[in-house]
Amino acid sequence: MTYCVPAVLFLFLAGSIQSALADPCQDRFTALYLQLEQATPTKTQVTTAFKGEPPTTDEFFHAPQDHYMIVPSAPGRPWVLGYDNAVYQSADQGATWEKISEVDPRQNADKARADKEANAATIRNATCSEEELDGEAVEVVAADITLSQGMVTENRFTYFIRRSDDFIVKAIYDTRTPSSEKTPSLELVTTHVIEKAPGLSLPVPE
Repeated sequence: MTYCVPAVLFLFLAGSIQSALADPCQDRFTALYLQLEQATPTKTQVTTAFKGEPPTTDEFFHAPQDHYMIVPSAPGRPWVLGYDNAVYQSADQGATWEKISEVDPRQNADKARADKEANAATIRNATCSEEELDGEAVEVVAADITLSQGMVTENRFTYFIRRSDDFIVKAIYDTRTPSSEKTPSLELVTTHVIEKAPGLSLPVPE
């Protein structure tokens, strides 16, 4: 005797299985990763640490409409400014600016979104927890992810989201490159400490 599952019951069972397989923590990480920027001006301390080398810390300022400035800590390195679909450099700490390239905002945004969506398909091993950071409750969301732009790297990204306003106050990017016969594996940890910067005013090149 053959038993046929009614269509309505089949759809119900399929929905139940899909719900059971869904991973809310991975969904949370994916949403955070796909977010291109936070909806407020920010100031970020970016500390870069290659394995076996002393860390360096630069400052990154970001305003709406993709207006940003990078202030390096190492002497002799130029400041970088992004404004009105162009990139500028300054060798005199922002006194004067020289245009070095132009960008297509639509193409740039479309590529960034496409790259992120491709990378998001590799997200795995997500974990979610809570802890206290600087006296405030934060949600900690982490996962492994493979990035394939330029060089394939294996990464562990960790986001710290302040509970009171859902603002990412810290992010840690642990990156490893594969080794080969010619080059050893490279290990790099980049830590972003982020704060809101209301009223941020950045230079406008003449």
